[in-house]
Amino acid sequence: MDFRRSGPLDERRRRVLMDEIATPADAENSEANAGGSAKGPVRAYHETVLTHRQPKVTDLLPVRPLAVVACLMLGLGGIAAIQAIHVQIATLKPSPTLASLAALDARHRGSLDDWYASAMLTAGAALAALIFGIRSHRVDDYRGRYRVWLTAGAALLWLSLDAATGIHEAVGMALYYLVKRGPWDQIPAEALAAGCTYAWLIVYAIVFGVLGLRLALEIWPSRLSSLALVCAGALYVTTALLELNLLHAPATLPAGAANSTAILLAHFSLLTAIAFFARHVLLDAGGRLKVYIDPHRKAKAKKAKPAKARAAAQQAPTPSSTKSIPTSAPATSAAAAKPALAAAYHEEDDEEDDDLDDARYEGLSRSERRRMKKLARREQRRAA
Repeated sequence: MDFRRSGPLDERRRRVLMDEIATPADAENSEANAGGSAKGPVRAYHETVLTHRQPKVTDLLPVRPLAVVACLMLGLGGIAAIQAIHVQIATLKPSPTLASLAALDARHRGSLDDWYASAMLTAGAALAALIFGIRSHRVDDYRGRYRVWLTAGAALLWLSLDAATGIHEAVGMALYYLVKRGPWDQIPAEALAAGCTYAWLIVYAIVFGVLGLRLALEIWPSRLSSLALVCAGALYVTTALLELNLLHAPATLPAGAANSTAILLAHFSLLTAIAFFARHVLLDAGGRLKVYIDPHRKAKAKKAKPAKARAAAQQAPTPSSTKSIPTSAPATSAAAAKPALAAAYHEEDDEEDDDLDDARYEGLSRSERRRMKKLARREQRRAA
């Protein structure tokens, strides 16, 4: 059949081309199968859907400075928007419709700020898992310090659950019951609430404080991460003081605005610290960090020692000056000559140590090099 004169040729060519693209690489093997068709199965998706062509998880981490600044502005903008909504809701007069807006009020459990805090802590747990996956391939971490990021990820997941549900109140009540046994109906409501608050705050301060100090040692190479972690710790302490009524918010702020802002900024600072360190680890693993190594530092230190010895020898009295010293003070001249002899002796040892690094003595131990050097000096003196 002559395809040049029959039917829509462009449509047939398009179908043939699509079949060739959709046909798998082992089309010849599929033709040999008895149960299959002569042409083989047809792939419904393009080959770009394969795993090795998909973006990696590390590609989602912002690395460029502009992207990092954009993410910071986005996070701070979310906090500002939530607090602006809370201020508008808190200033409304009591009305029947106010109960329907409880999800926008930061003073209620399960509100918009609780969801935002939980989302930030969950993102921090994901970044901790990412750091663990990269740091586990470092060749000089013999003690396995990277395992701390597993603990950090679990702690962040717990904090995320706590931010969304307020489970710390139940933990505080259980701890208070273990410490203070007795009939609960005789305990005043205010004393019970205060005792539960103190209980969970003390436990959280001990557990997460120790973990925070361990993470501070881990992220010390990144200055931005260390600064963000210090800010997070200061904000968490401020939130605890506000919770215990040891620190009072300004009277001009609506109720609950100071506590909500402080805790959101604390979570955001913690997320920023982990994100900065994840970026640092990713750049370090890719060899994109500038690490300055001076291979001649040891040689420079060895050369600096003879220079100091020469300076000390120049400051010591010379033999001509010792002759002019009167005979009434022989002990003083002997004491002054000792530093010069010691300096000359150390200078000779330093020069000898420099000579020991010669390529002629490669493969010999240090004592053998010294012995060979002494023999060479004796030969030079005999020849002279």
